[in-house]
Amino acid sequence: MRYLILLVFFVNTNLFSQGESSIVYGAKLNLTIEEVNELNNKNKQAKVDDKVTLALKSMIRNSTEVEGVLVFSKLKSNYELFDALETRVKLEVSLLKNMAGGNKIYFTSLFPQKNQKEDCNTLGECYVIENEKPIWELTQQTKIIGSYLCYKAIQTNSNKKNKKTIAWYTNEIPLGFGPVNYYGLPGMILEVDSFPILFKAKTIILNSKKKIKVREPKGKEVTKKEFKSLLRKAFPDFYNYKK
Repeated sequence: MRYLILLVFFVNTNLFSQGESSIVYGAKLNLTIEEVNELNNKNKQAKVDDKVTLALKSMIRNSTEVEGVLVFSKLKSNYELFDALETRVKLEVSLLKNMAGGNKIYFTSLFPQKNQKEDCNTLGECYVIENEKPIWELTQQTKIIGSYLCYKAIQTNSNKKNKKTIAWYTNEIPLGFGPVNYYGLPGMILEVDSFPILFKAKTIILNSKKKIKVREPKGKEVTKKEFKSLLRKAFPDFYNYKK
């Protein structure tokens, strides 16, 4: 049975064997001004910086967006934000970038299925941290994104308390990749509503003639728990404040 599944997979993905492909995603804040005010009222004791609140509201009013690119082959993918945005120093752009993946690179493998992020900035050296695999509930609800028929999936192991993470994927690109750490569906994820960020595909290039490299992560491999322990040692004041 396992060999049959592998055979079907390689037949279905044969269209993508001639070269690497890429998808550019836009990422923007998916909140209303009213929701920002509500969150601010709930977190008064946390002393949320007024500048942050103003930046969030500015993002909403101006529909501020950052872009990231997913580069993929049949078995692997990389996702990262565009470096071009580094020249923009507005607080809202900096906040949005951090919420949309930051300066990390996300790697997904389909065989075996796993997603890792490469962090070379936080602790001064490169670490590779494995992310939890999303568990999805598939539905028959559909919508069109661009020219692709997409199906709705709901993440059931999300740690977001009041908001469900919703993904829209297409079987027309039968590879289970997506932006950041979202993967593992029967087709390509073209949209993810992951509170408070909405990721949506803007440009899709299949079998590019231009050489696009899908690279391997570099750095010391650690678990999420081990990396958090390293962060606590490096930034004790910050973690003591959060408590």
